Amino acid sequence: MKNGLSLKEKQVLIELGKNARLSDRELASRLKTSQPTVTRIRTKLMDNGFVDRFMILPRLDKLGLRFHAFTFVRTTSLAVSKKISAWGAEQSCVVFASEGDGLRNHSVVLESVHEDYHEYALMTRSLKEKFAGQWIDVSPFFTDVSSISKFYQWHSLIEDRASKIILENVEKRVSNRERLRAALEKIPNPLERIPNPLRGREGRDEKEGKTVSPDKETENEK
Repeated sequence: MKNGLSLKEKQVLIELGKNARLSDRELASRLKTSQPTVTRIRTKLMDNGFVDRFMILPRLDKLGLRFHAFTFVRTTSLAVSKKISAWGAEQSCVVFASEGDGLRNHSVVLESVHEDYHEYALMTRSLKEKFAGQWIDVSPFFTDVSSISKFYQWHSLIEDRASKIILENVEKRVSNRERLRAALEKIPNPLERIPNPLRGREGRDEKEGKTVSPDKETENEK
């Protein structure tokens, strides 16, 4: 993934994904870097769109919201599906709205949270009234908030994905070192290219059963 982030920036993103409440000082301590560096990285992540916003994940039941629903809307018109998705994005009870494929025709999925079924029914009634002149088919899927086992826990996804990116970077650096080492091994030793003045003499002396030391050779030259 070519995202333009350095290894340190990815590490900051992972830690923020785990706990966005960490201060820059705490992040710097965990990553063994300086606080100004973390502050600069946090600003970059926000400015470049890697982080859209810092927000909480509330306990829905504590807010009196116990009815969780997915509403799948089918229509034969691409323009209408875009309008339905935009309508869903404007509803405060809708936490996710998107066009998509998989249910034949043009489809939209709306994920919403409500106090009870009555409140959900008011939303779907408003949807049908808004697009009364268009053919739409609404298929709901309900869950109780208490049955939700995982609700938008982005930190696990961020940690897993960013960790893979960091591992890829480490493996790439190791691979680069291995290629450099292999290239260096192919370079001949320059000392092997230097002629040895005794090499020819040693060959002749070996045939005659003699050995000549470098010191004796020097004395003979004198």
